Amino acid sequence: MPGVASESCERPPVSPPCKGSRNRPFSVSITASIRGNPRQTCGAYGYLKCVFETRRRHRPLLLMNVKTAAAAVVVSAAIAALMPALVAAQTEAADSRAELYRRNLLAGKDVPCRTNASCAALGVAALEAGRLKDAQTLVAMEAALAEATAMQAGEENSPKATSSARARVAMALVHQGDVQVRLGALPDARAYYRTAVSRGGDYPNDALLGRAVAAARQRLEAIADKAVVAGLPPNGARFASYMFFGAWNSIEVKPVKGRHGVYRIDGDFVYPTVGPDGQPSANMGSLSAYVRFYDGVARVPVSDDGGSAPLDATARITNLTPYDKHEDKHADKHADKCLIEFKLSAPETLDVATHGSPAECGFGFNVSADGRYYLMTGS
Repeated sequence: MPGVASESCERPPVSPPCKGSRNRPFSVSITASIRGNPRQTCGAYGYLKCVFETRRRHRPLLLMNVKTAAAAVVVSAAIAALMPALVAAQTEAADSRAELYRRNLLAGKDVPCRTNASCAALGVAALEAGRLKDAQTLVAMEAALAEATAMQAGEENSPKATSSARARVAMALVHQGDVQVRLGALPDARAYYRTAVSRGGDYPNDALLGRAVAAARQRLEAIADKAVVAGLPPNGARFASYMFFGAWNSIEVKPVKGRHGVYRIDGDFVYPTVGPDGQPSANMGSLSAYVRFYDGVARVPVSDDGGSAPLDATARITNLTPYDKHEDKHADKHADKCLIEFKLSAPETLDVATHGSPAECGFGFNVSADGRYYLMTGS
């Protein structure tokens, strides 16, 4: 597809990728190394299970005498008594995906902290002491461990733990915004704060999350009118939308030299996953196109014509009927076409929405460009 990149998988993600998807090993920058954690697939429980299955397949035809029968009863009773303990031991040995992911995060040689709480405390202390580089590293690790905690809560299906984990993730975003304020990157700080605030809209009745959201909103209000970037800067801009596991969707919008009013859009989109071994990876997709913004809106129809060059989407598109639902299809069916809309909806804000079928956009499995993106300077 022209302007659309895809790649085959190196390691299968949790959900199998569709044809044309790409999957790459994915890691956060704070880890010095990622190590595998090979585990045995057979244990005591598996051995006993094999024994029982073998006995069922090959039952002896000879009659046992009373003493032999009594001994068999005793052995069977002993095995039955041991089974719960063996099953429990086998369960304990099989670490959860979240635990393995956490171990991978902490496998580096220069890990600055080892728990979400300690990373948060040390990060705040480093920021107050003016050690900005250390603070950046610490709050990045805080965020990564918060995501691991959220994964663990999901595996345990614990509402209380899930609420706590949501609050930790949001508070890590707040602390990352605090660092950006001290660096003087106010658009970036607003991006972190606004991302944290948006989490509250997803779970309005979560009291713990509400406290973190309130902290983010208070900080955001303090810098809301400071050095705000209106429209697109002359040299272009980068917009980002947070996903999870430290991954961001990213879109660069830059003016094309010699073509007044024409911009080049380069988008990199990701769906991060964690495999059964705790190793992070990501399905990915990308899009490149030349566009014009009409009343702040640019629309890019993704087609199979052309080649690897950026798509030419400079013409104004007002009719979205070919990309919307067909009358002869069910209500939940979309047209077998893809159009991605980019809207400069507010200062430092880019809203992206897909019309038609996301599957026709040519991205990896579960990958979508949709979402609210915030301007970031990259500081």
